[in-house]
Amino acid sequence: MRIRHKVNVRIFDDADMKDCLFGPDDALAEVNIDIFTKQTSGKFSVAAAANEDLALGDITAVKGIYLEADADFTFKLNGGSEIFQARKSTSSAKVFLEADINQVNITAAAAVLNGRYCVWGDVSA
Repeated sequence: MRIRHKVNVRIFDDADMKDCLFGPDDALAEVNIDIFTKQTSGKFSVAAAANEDLALGDITAVKGIYLEADADFTFKLNGGSEIFQARKSTSSAKVFLEADINQVNITAAAAVLNGRYCVWGDVSA
């Protein structure tokens, strides 16, 4: 299985995008990963002011996640108490993370939260 992602954050000090404050080399922005064997993806809908765990499928060692939703939301990872806030910037709120993950719990704000996600990793770490 091949995973390809391109995260290319660029920050400029001007609207003409000539004064670059931050921006990695384009060659470093795109990554191909061939070591993982499993993925799970799907859609989710969380009721207003409720929370739910995302289904990680049969992956025993999740190594990355991408999720997006139609509004701001909070989430917790790995059964921890730390709350992370995802903010809608344009059309959706997005989270991309490469890390060891064993649980993702999403909480909706005052309205129903709809989104989609993908996790990837190995069945045997």
